[in-house]
Amino acid sequence: MATAEQGDRLLALSNLRPIVGILGFTIVWYPVLSVSNTVLGTPIADTTVNLFVGILAFGGAYPVVAGDWSLGQLGDFAFVLTASAIGLGIVGMVSVLALDVTISGSNRMPQAIVWGAAYVTAYLVMYRTELSIYR
Repeated sequence: MATAEQGDRLLALSNLRPIVGILGFTIVWYPVLSVSNTVLGTPIADTTVNLFVGILAFGGAYPVVAGDWSLGQLGDFAFVLTASAIGLGIVGMVSVLALDVTISGSNRMPQAIVWGAAYVTAYLVMYRTELSIYR
């Protein structure tokens, strides 16, 4: 009976792996494509950007499912990316308030700078240090 339960558990985990991979790559790809599109003046419709994100996330999930890439490493990168974006956003907000600078609400360049710095931070933390959260 234990073998059947173990087989069911492995089947459930193997079905969950592509979904988690797609979610992880969506977290990685959506900010860069969405903010880039906005900064460039929206040359591509938002629905097309969402379609590109879906294609990249679905295609990026294949190496995770095939075992070439680590799902834990993808989770680590997505976590560090999100945490650094939040942290750098707070630092940027505090510095704007401290310097008494006004920024137009329609100007997306500060958002692009924060996300760009978050991607660089996530890369440096994940690939230049041995940080491991989910591995």
